[in-house]
Amino acid sequence: MTQKKSSLEKASERLKEIDRDIFLFESITALLDWDHQTALPKQGVNARADQISQLSALVHQKVTAPEVGRLLEDLGASEELPGGSEELSSRERGLVRLYYREYTKQKKLPERWVREFSNSSAKGHAVWAEARQKDDFSLFAPSLKRIVALNREKSTILGFEKHPYDPLLDEYEPGMTVQTVDKVFSRMKGDILRLLDRLKGHNGTYTGTSKLDDSFLYLKYPKGAQKQFGDLILRDMGFDFERGLAAESAHPFATKLGPNDVRIANRYGEASAASSIFSTIHEGGHALYEMGSSQEDLGGSSLGTGTSLAMHESQSRMWENMIGRSRSFWKYYYPKFQEFFPDQTREVSLNDMVLAVNKVQPSLIRVNADEVSYGLHIILRYELEKALIQGDLKADDLPAVWNENMKALLGIVPPSDADGVLQDVHWSEGMIGYFPTYALGNLMAAQLYAAMERDLGSVDAYVLRGDLESIRSWLYTSIHKYGAVYTSSELLKRVTGEELNPSYFTEYLNTKYSTLF
Repeated sequence: MTQKKSSLEKASERLKEIDRDIFLFESITALLDWDHQTALPKQGVNARADQISQLSALVHQKVTAPEVGRLLEDLGASEELPGGSEELSSRERGLVRLYYREYTKQKKLPERWVREFSNSSAKGHAVWAEARQKDDFSLFAPSLKRIVALNREKSTILGFEKHPYDPLLDEYEPGMTVQTVDKVFSRMKGDILRLLDRLKGHNGTYTGTSKLDDSFLYLKYPKGAQKQFGDLILRDMGFDFERGLAAESAHPFATKLGPNDVRIANRYGEASAASSIFSTIHEGGHALYEMGSSQEDLGGSSLGTGTSLAMHESQSRMWENMIGRSRSFWKYYYPKFQEFFPDQTREVSLNDMVLAVNKVQPSLIRVNADEVSYGLHIILRYELEKALIQGDLKADDLPAVWNENMKALLGIVPPSDADGVLQDVHWSEGMIGYFPTYALGNLMAAQLYAAMERDLGSVDAYVLRGDLESIRSWLYTSIHKYGAVYTSSELLKRVTGEELNPSYFTEYLNTKYSTLF
């Protein structure tokens, strides 16, 4: 027994050393990507794509090295026990599970594919940005065709039992399948449509459209003041500006370049002042998860990150909507908002602000959507992605089909590609399979919020006095500190005592909007 344990210890320590190297390579890649999205000159795109492609190939080589296979075998990893021997600690089992998953998948993918996918995705972002700026989908179509073809090839190489989209979905939400998402989204779609129907007035328009004047949000708000107000909220949320920074980019995102280097990029100067506020809070939720998971012994390892994209979205959507759009939040922050923007809010009451930021009116842009209709934006993208991967939809036909589905689901038709099929960055970066995690994150957020209320009592009471630190602390203790040690489903059950249960989100929306309107 002593000899066996010693062997496990040696294998575990060696796997941690390899993981450290891989983590550093991926950190460098993240830095290159940050620069790519925030500062890279146009002529630097091809060289940057080659750099990222080379690093991706090096990571692939390290993950699939024969030594990693031997170590996983020595640690007892198998399909039945992906975390390896039960003699290992939970942290060690988490790392073994992560590498068993990556080793078995990456081993199937040829290095040629890895290089080509990384290169195409890096170049695709720049092409998308130009196409969106010029409002011309045809400029992006060739890049998208290549990205779709590479994703279809990946699905075939990895293999699937029921649907070719499954391996791509699994990339972002391990263990999730089309069968499960179809079932969850079908229920969610029905719940959303019923609530939207109840929110319509007798004349067929939404309550927010017929009775609510939110025009004050569309006045001119200085970009510098928008950022200052956003940074104030970030500090109160617990964002550590000695471990991170907030910058500007064409598309809001959060990233981690190292254990103590977490960054947010936001868009300022949008048509509505609410856009920058809520995207700041949203990305702040992601950043807090990365900061929390990078502390203690998980920092600097592949476990020091969110366990899945849906769990990540549960954090950002909870902060953005369940906390950031609450009456309690604005009762505390609206006086501060008025100090930053006295001219724009001179005739605007607290109640006006609360109703305005919760206005329900299906709109063109996903990131600006109200939280009731938001799920329909995700369902649209999910259905289109599945069709692309199945081969039932061609990339050239996307704009027309996008517009048709927008009309069917949300009752509106985009006037341009920029406000329609080109509005999201994800496909340009190869991320097919990502979109469902946004809506799954909404469902998780409501379930986790209920657990937080069970433990803390009224969360509103904390928000009302500006005590966001107590909320951050609960999230850290319950979720963040575990990083990727547990799977998303395991962590959700540990915290809430249940598997994913969509009823919490439906109850949250119905209660909130019945009270507001």
